Amino acid sequence: MAVDSTLELYTTLFGWFFYNSIWDVLVATGMVFLPFLGILIDTIIRSYAGEDAEEAGNTTLRIIEVEFFIAFFVILIAAVPATPLNAVDLSFTPRAVIGTPAQPVATVANSRTTYGGGISFNGAPVTVNVPVFWFAVMSFSSGFNRAVMEDVPPTLDYRGYANELRDATIKDPELRHEINDFFRDCFIEARSKYLTERPDSAAIDAILNRYGDTDPDWIGSHVFQDIAGYYDSLRSDSIREGFPWSALRDVEWDASNHPVYGKPYCNEWWPRIQQAVLNDLGDIDLQSAAAEPGWDAVQRRDVITQLALINSPPRWTTRGYDFAYGNLVDFEVGEQSGIFAAVQNAGQQGLAVYGLGKASISFAAFLRVFLEAAPMVQSLVLMGLYTLLPFFILISRYKFSLLIIGALILFSVKFWTVLWFFAWWIDQNLIQAFYPDPGSITTLFSTDLTLKRIILNFLTGGLYLILPILLSLYLGLAGIRAASQLEGATQALTRGTSAAGNVSLRKPSFRNRSAGKNKGAK
Repeated sequence: MAVDSTLELYTTLFGWFFYNSIWDVLVATGMVFLPFLGILIDTIIRSYAGEDAEEAGNTTLRIIEVEFFIAFFVILIAAVPATPLNAVDLSFTPRAVIGTPAQPVATVANSRTTYGGGISFNGAPVTVNVPVFWFAVMSFSSGFNRAVMEDVPPTLDYRGYANELRDATIKDPELRHEINDFFRDCFIEARSKYLTERPDSAAIDAILNRYGDTDPDWIGSHVFQDIAGYYDSLRSDSIREGFPWSALRDVEWDASNHPVYGKPYCNEWWPRIQQAVLNDLGDIDLQSAAAEPGWDAVQRRDVITQLALINSPPRWTTRGYDFAYGNLVDFEVGEQSGIFAAVQNAGQQGLAVYGLGKASISFAAFLRVFLEAAPMVQSLVLMGLYTLLPFFILISRYKFSLLIIGALILFSVKFWTVLWFFAWWIDQNLIQAFYPDPGSITTLFSTDLTLKRIILNFLTGGLYLILPILLSLYLGLAGIRAASQLEGATQALTRGTSAAGNVSLRKPSFRNRSAGKNKGAK
């Protein structure tokens, strides 16, 4: 049986485990027989209040027979746990998303999360018994959900991609340290030279036309990489592993006594740094290629690298002496090292606080939290429904008509998955329609605060909330209508037995009167 989230693998088992416990207690205490007493008393009162006393006894007996038969039938199919549900039969398959590697199927034994495995929910039962009726409702709901979602064309998670870009940071401390070195050894000196000379040439104009006027403002500038006199002449101040010593480049050492590695030129060094940044970010580069296939690959990789550098900005470092290699090395400037560092850190903290406050009040942040929490809420609600079903069946006095309402409630909660998937699918296609230009999703979507973005967030956010409400309204009305008609049919059946009882009572009196007349005639 397929479920709709990893957490539901465990809440399903625990929900029915609690159901079995509660049902056993109700049976042991005899509370399961209280509805029969209620049916008996209610039927007697209704029969004697609506008919003659001499006819009420026979009518009441037949109505009780029908009511008891329905109650025993409901207990048999919807109350007694009889169908085994094995943990090995439960599985969760994440939906297919373009640009993201296929996710493996999660099971109770291997959820690929911190659920289960001796960490949490590790006491999940291997097998639980489920009433036949509710097992059928669960199986139908799960299969229906999977069939609907599988029929929808897959799309890329543009909003999730934008969220990953917003959170993209360089986690590797050694890589951050190397970026700081490059910032100091290459970019500062190249940019200082560029601002001092203000060069103007056709080659520089061509680069600026392709990559934008702000190209010289970041450490991966193509002006500095492609124009002579910048990164091709500047070198690292210390030895870098991965760059073998070269007699043409590393003239500090002679051929008979040199280290294994040398000091690379900046235009040799930067491609390795950029690739290391992209590797550290995971599959964002693959997602970007799938999200914006018409965008120039070089520009796309540059933008992703810039976003990561913005979230993990390089810091100015000072040089020291490396006695092992005879190189100049660096030491980072701490917060107590001067007014410049203090002002810089304060500015960064102020921007971070502003960004956090801005994100906390934005509707996009709400959607992000909602999408993460929605499957967990659904799983816990389903567990609560499974657990409390014994009380629902008991209070309903084993009426089959109320089982229809219960089945629709369970189906509607399970169907939330499809509704949220539908709203998510609409959201991704609207994002693609609102930002069709190559690179606009990566560069504009996360920072766009125009009316277009506000409308988009309002529409898609509303769908996530309104669709479940509409479904609950539709199914609620339909369930009440179906329950009413089924209850009417049951009452008609009992009225039929009442009429039959009345006919059977009148027939003997007719025969007696006929016999009397014949006797008098003789």
